[in-house]
Amino acid sequence: MNALYHGSELCEVDADGSVAVPAFLAAALPPEASPEIIVAKHQADSCLVGYDRAHLATLAERAERRRLAEEEQGAEARDHYRRMRDIFGLSERMRRDAKGLRIPAAMRHLGRIGDLALFVGAGDSFEIWNPALALESGDEHFRALAEFRLRMRGSRSKGVQ
Repeated sequence: MNALYHGSELCEVDADGSVAVPAFLAAALPPEASPEIIVAKHQADSCLVGYDRAHLATLAERAERRRLAEEEQGAEARDHYRRMRDIFGLSERMRRDAKGLRIPAAMRHLGRIGDLALFVGAGDSFEIWNPALALESGDEHFRALAEFRLRMRGSRSKGVQ
């Protein structure tokens, strides 16, 4: 069974992409899970999406079901191949170890991740957002979450609890 991710956390990202594993992510991934997490460009939003390696098979099955449904409707195969490229080509392995995670440079570039990353659970995957882009989201509740996480970080850095 794939992990289920729920929660959110704002994390500092080092220049090499190293980041502490958010607590909700650590809780969702049992110690015996693969040390590799897949991270990819999100297909619809300006963020990255991550999931455990076992989830790749689920994504392939979903893509095939969608291809078959589109084929019945007379859609061009081009959409399927673009989708497969997005899912499998615009992704990389992200190593997890005792120190945390290292977001690959190409993925940081695609997700516009700088010195902060907002990790957000999304069920069978999690998202990694540049907080500034999260503040521009069309989702009012998500914007409020990003504002709260940034405000709390600012309060902690000033010594306010």
